[in-house]
Parts: sequence; C-alpha cells; structure tokens
Amino acid sequence: MLVFQAVPTVKIEHAHALEPDEVRRRLEGLRDRLAEKYGIDAHWKDPTHATFKRIGVSGSITCPPGKVLVQLDLSFALSPVKGKIEQRIREELATALA
Repeated sequence: MLVFQAVPTVKIEHAHALEPDEVRRRLEGLRDRLAEKYGIDAHWKDPTHATFKRIGVSGSITCPPGKVLVQLDLSFALSPVKGKIEQRIREELATALA
C-alpha cells in the first residue's frame, strides 16, 4: 500500500496599517535582502501577488488590504526546520512592515 504524505506547508498572516504601495515597496526591500542571503527568486505577478522559489521551497505572497498572507510549500528535507523557517519569516515580516 502506498501512503502519500502531504507537502509540509507554512501559512502566515501578518496584519498591518500601511498603504498598498508602501507594503509592496517594503516587501521588495525584503525580497532583495532574502535573494542575496538565501538565493530566493521572487516575482510580482500583479500588484498584490508575488511568487517565489528556491531549492526546497516555493510559495506565494498575497497582499489584500490590511494584511500580508504568505504560503510556503517545503520539501520534505526541510521538514525538521519548518518551525525555524516560520519563525524567521514572521520576524522578517514584522521588521519590514513595522
């Protein structure tokens, strides 16, 4: 019998009181830092939705009014550090959107 395990995911919702253009500007700065540090490749698909990837991780960022939603799909190899990844993303968002 084959048993399929779901891909480990991380879902984060971060509230803010910023205007949409300011949110995007700050997230672009965050993207640039993370690209340099971790090799993340991120692209805006439209003004409120971006996708990103690197080896072992893919995901999306959506920016409805008043919040930022992040969803990550992790490789099974990153499962043991899922909590650390989630914590780091929360910290980065809190800093970028403060």
